[in-house]
Amino acid sequence: MARPRGTLAQPGDRDAGYSIRVTSRLTSIALETLRIWERRYGFPTPARSASGNRIYSDGDVRSLRLITRALENGYRPGEVVGRSPDDLEALIARSVERAEPALYDGVTPASLVALLRSEDLAGLRSSLRRAAVELGPKRFVVEVAQPLCAQVGELWSQGALEIRHEHLLSTCLSAQLAVLSAAFEERPGSPRVVLATLPDERHSLGLEMVSVYLAASQVTSVLIGVDTPAEQIVAAARHHGASAVAVFVTAAADPRKTAAGLRWMSTRLPRGVRLWVGGAGAARARAAKADEVGSWAELDAATATLTHRRGRRMR
Repeated sequence: MARPRGTLAQPGDRDAGYSIRVTSRLTSIALETLRIWERRYGFPTPARSASGNRIYSDGDVRSLRLITRALENGYRPGEVVGRSPDDLEALIARSVERAEPALYDGVTPASLVALLRSEDLAGLRSSLRRAAVELGPKRFVVEVAQPLCAQVGELWSQGALEIRHEHLLSTCLSAQLAVLSAAFEERPGSPRVVLATLPDERHSLGLEMVSVYLAASQVTSVLIGVDTPAEQIVAAARHHGASAVAVFVTAAADPRKTAAGLRWMSTRLPRGVRLWVGGAGAARARAAKADEVGSWAELDAATATLTHRRGRRMR
């Protein structure tokens, strides 16, 4: 029988054993997420100590661990928080039955997340390295790198992963992308694309993925990097004789500043140089006379146009 919400934990109560901090560590759910779920979903329902601190039971911890597993299998908090342990176990079992196909050698995105959660960095690096060899650079970017980043970001926002997990993934994935990039040499006469983010945008993995993808498409990328003033991006495009400039924009970017920077660049870039905008904030390209390149298929089409134009000029 569940303990009535807000009751005081009694001395000697076997279940009255876990503070919110310990519960967070045991379940890998952030402190603030536990509080939000309590307000939003009415679960968990911890007792209170005499001093008013939350006290979580063994049953609470068990349910929260099951919720974490359900989130890792693609469910959202609203679908699983507050459900009984039996319901959660059934949901998890169904997820396993319809598990996603292996990327290679039995490895799935869920297994990569599990390696990250356990902070098995050697295992994660090894799996990423083998995936790159098995799948090749383009498939590695499309089928492993981008979905894995999206899944880890979603789990972090749900409180199922900590910020350190996201940083560890960035470090491991960035290292693997650098190895892939180093395998390509610039082809004489190939189009060049400058890659950068505008000021206050500090997420580099998107640029690194695009750089590898372009290299595999026989396009030379000039990776300027993150947090770059618009005038410096334009200067780089001029210096390197770029055919296009690709700017990565996250969903968190300031809409006004981003639109202003893109509009300024569109009027300063040399004639014929395309301005591409990708990332979750790519829709802001519409207000800046830039090309929205929001998918890998659109990137393929954009690079094909560059290659065709360059081939016509060389004839």
